[in-house]
Amino acid sequence: MDNNSNLPKAVAEEIYKKNLQLLEQRRRSEQLLYGVSEAVFAVDKYLNITLFNHTAERMLKIHTSDVLGKYARDIVTIETEKGEPINLEDYCFQEDPQKTQLAAVILRGPDKSYYVNVKSSIIDIADGTKECLVTMTDITREKELEKTKNDFVSVTSHELRTPMTIIKSYLWMLQNQKGGPLTDKQKEYLDKAVKGTERMLNLINDTLNISRIEQGRIEFKIEKVNYPEILNELSTEFKVKTDEKGLTFKLEIDPKIQDVWVDKNKLREVIINFVGNSVKFTQTGTIGLKAELLDDGMVKTSVTDTGKGISKEDMPKLFHKFSRLDNSYQTIAESGGTGLGLFIVKSLIEAMGGTVGAFSAGTGQGSLFWFTIRTTPMESEEGGTLQKLNTETTITANVQSAAPTTQAVTTIADTKAGPSARPELAPNASSK
Repeated sequence: MDNNSNLPKAVAEEIYKKNLQLLEQRRRSEQLLYGVSEAVFAVDKYLNITLFNHTAERMLKIHTSDVLGKYARDIVTIETEKGEPINLEDYCFQEDPQKTQLAAVILRGPDKSYYVNVKSSIIDIADGTKECLVTMTDITREKELEKTKNDFVSVTSHELRTPMTIIKSYLWMLQNQKGGPLTDKQKEYLDKAVKGTERMLNLINDTLNISRIEQGRIEFKIEKVNYPEILNELSTEFKVKTDEKGLTFKLEIDPKIQDVWVDKNKLREVIINFVGNSVKFTQTGTIGLKAELLDDGMVKTSVTDTGKGISKEDMPKLFHKFSRLDNSYQTIAESGGTGLGLFIVKSLIEAMGGTVGAFSAGTGQGSLFWFTIRTTPMESEEGGTLQKLNTETTITANVQSAAPTTQAVTTIADTKAGPSARPELAPNASSK
């Protein structure tokens, strides 16, 4: 009898102990959550705030007690760098992992704005409901340092380009013997000085372009252009260069190809870069330029050569900044390149809605570089001008290997060496 009477008491005591343990665990979890350096808040299915940690309080200058149960849109304002609002539904309660993350967006506070990386996740609650937990990491300091770096690179490059252009002009006059005849030895020294100056100007121009890309200052005038006309026009220039080296040039255009939606000038830069690189690294054989219409409506353009090829070890280095393939296709002694050309090409094509890639069976077995462009306009092209924001993170993430896998790409424009610089087949070709 006594045992039976003590049973409810024992059960009650055990339940009490378990509740204390649960409360302690909850208290610890809340302390950890409220004390983390990232701003954290949670919303229910109606987008009302259910949790708001101390960092979020500090950044938005509002107390947790004043926001719990409030509509999140009225409390948390997130925008793109252009000032376009980002709705909570765009990244909350999303099943697609890619839609749960936002990079370098702006969190608007009452007296200060912050650059933040946003990540959301769906949390299953014990009662069967779901909540969305949002974490915002403050990257304002990193963005400020990045801007300082970009400004320094831009100003320094501009300051360097002017004296280098003047030097090139005087070297050109010496080459043409404006100051009197030169000996053979003097001509040899002068040729080396001219090549060094051109390489320096290419590096300066490429660096300026990269700086503009990273600052989101490149604008694209996307319009409908006749692609066969561009290819036929450029092939005349390519034929001259290939004839000079004793190479065969072949152009193939799918008759179904007509108009494409691109920035005409930047598309020309891409083609010139690819073909110029092939000419540079091919001593005998054929350079091929082929355009074909794919099943998905994209136009694929391929440049093939019978040149030096690319080793398997060097393939992953393609399309990255300052990637120099010292073991195979691009040796320092031969190319004198900056290692920026392919990154620039990749940026241009991705900004126009396409992709790039490359393939080589190995050293001495030639190479194939390709890109795709659109035959229909993108939604953001309705106004005629497409501006690309900072895309380096995307590039790095999508371009880990160059062949035989595809390369996803992104932005840029090119500046010439200066008013006195003479045009070349591929001003950025040496940058491969």
